[in-house]
Amino acid sequence: MTQQPTASTTSLSRLQELLPQLFQSTQLTGQPYLRFTVTEGIGALLSMEHVQESLMVEAEQITPIPNMARSVLGLMNSRDQVFCVVNLSQLLGYPDVTGSQRRYSMIVVRVPRSDYQRSGNEEALLGWAVPHIQGVTRLQAEQLQTDLSLCPANLSPYVSGACQQDQQTMYILYPPALAKAPALYPT
Repeated sequence: MTQQPTASTTSLSRLQELLPQLFQSTQLTGQPYLRFTVTEGIGALLSMEHVQESLMVEAEQITPIPNMARSVLGLMNSRDQVFCVVNLSQLLGYPDVTGSQRRYSMIVVRVPRSDYQRSGNEEALLGWAVPHIQGVTRLQAEQLQTDLSLCPANLSPYVSGACQQDQQTMYILYPPALAKAPALYPT
C-alpha cells in the first residue's frame, strides 16, 4: 500500500520545481559595500564594516547647532546614542543637494573617537546625510582600483579605492579620514 502525498508535500515539491534557486544554497562572495550618491554624477561606496545603520530621518529629528561649519546639520539621537550629522555633499566641497528637505537619507558610520572624545567606547558615530542610498553591492578584491590619479582633488584625501560599476566610477570612502576633515572644524 502506497502512501498518498499530502497537500503540504505536494506544494513543497511544486515550489522546488518552479523555484529551484530558493532551495539551492548560495554563497555570497566578495566584501559588502553600501552604495550611495554623493552628488549628481558622483557615486560612492562604503565598506559595511563602517556602517552602523542606514535610515530615513525627518528633519525635525536633527537639532541644529549654532556657529558650526555649514556642512554640519546638527545633532540627532538614534538607538540611545547622540551624534553629529553632516551634509556629506557639502563636507566634500560639492553644492548642497539636500537643500531644505523634510527627510534625509542617512548613513550612520562608526569612526574612531577623536582625542577630545576620550569618554565612552573606542568608536563614535557620525551621520552622513546623502541624496540617495542605492543598496548593498559586493566587490571582489580584483575589482578594486588603487590608482586614484583620476580621483577629484576634493575627494582624494577621503578615498581608499575605486571601482567601475554600471559605467560609473564609484569611490570608496574612508570614514576615519572624513571624521577629521578640516571642513568640520571651522577656524
